[in-house]
Amino acid sequence: MELSFENRHVVAIVVFMIALLFCKNLLQCVQACLQLWQTCAKDMCQECLCCHHGHLETLRLCFSAVLLTFSVGQPLLLLLVKKAADLLRQRPGFWTVNFVHVSVNTSAFRHKNSSDVSSTHLDHASTLYQSEADGLLILMPFVLVAACTTYTWCSLRASGNFSSDPVWDAELFQDRRMQLYETLYALETCFLLFALLALTADPAPLEYTLVCAILATFILLFFSAQSRCKANSLQVTESFISMLLFATLNMLLSSFVAQHWAAAYPVKISSACMLCLTTLLIAGLHMTTSEDTHAGHVILCRTLISCGSSMYFAVLLTADANSFS
Repeated sequence: MELSFENRHVVAIVVFMIALLFCKNLLQCVQACLQLWQTCAKDMCQECLCCHHGHLETLRLCFSAVLLTFSVGQPLLLLLVKKAADLLRQRPGFWTVNFVHVSVNTSAFRHKNSSDVSSTHLDHASTLYQSEADGLLILMPFVLVAACTTYTWCSLRASGNFSSDPVWDAELFQDRRMQLYETLYALETCFLLFALLALTADPAPLEYTLVCAILATFILLFFSAQSRCKANSLQVTESFISMLLFATLNMLLSSFVAQHWAAAYPVKISSACMLCLTTLLIAGLHMTTSEDTHAGHVILCRTLISCGSSMYFAVLLTADANSFS
């Protein structure tokens, strides 16, 4: 069975983005986000003696505008990238991911007994089902939820939640809108990990890949929840659990990558590296927070990781990934 990216999917994405972008408070969100990025960029852009202050402010504004536009418009931008790449190569590009499912016929496995000592016949013991899915179908859930996540905290900033760039702590998440933002970010992380795991495994066992993505997401959610707790409130037991879960996350990803490393192609190798790098960055971001860490810094790093992953997917769209397999 083949799951292709058709025109009806493009129409659905365009309608979704129009409904998202033309909300009544869009202009307020854009203005508030630009102000927030100016504050967040101070953590990344240090004062340089060779640059004038006005030049730095201009660079910050440009960086904020580009990052905000890319983060909110990821679905449309990826569609435009694919269309432009197809026009340049003068033919449609192909980037597909194979999913497999093995159905076991349990009646084919028999146990020895006193009346029958014959061995098990494995000719019809299992059945293999294969589906080929378009790469855009795999990554679209991630970029759509990422756009919603960015728009959610933009709306929070417009309503005054980030006017003073509050500290990243538990009190910040007493607001239900922040809880909605964290839920959307959890979905975004899960879809991102599923896409990277599927690319790394290809052909990917669907159930195993999905369970692995969900398990890794829950471990990352633990680190995210722990990052909002004060350092003096963390007990020795919680620190031990954190180290144990971090080791479990490393073993989970390492075993998954090692299992599918044989005869690896460039796309699989790069996806495996991207999977490990992205997961460690997300975990390290939340594990290294302190009592003085501001919410703007955490959100900025999250958005950069998300945009970096989208840029990697854009490269696969333009490179005609199937030609490397």
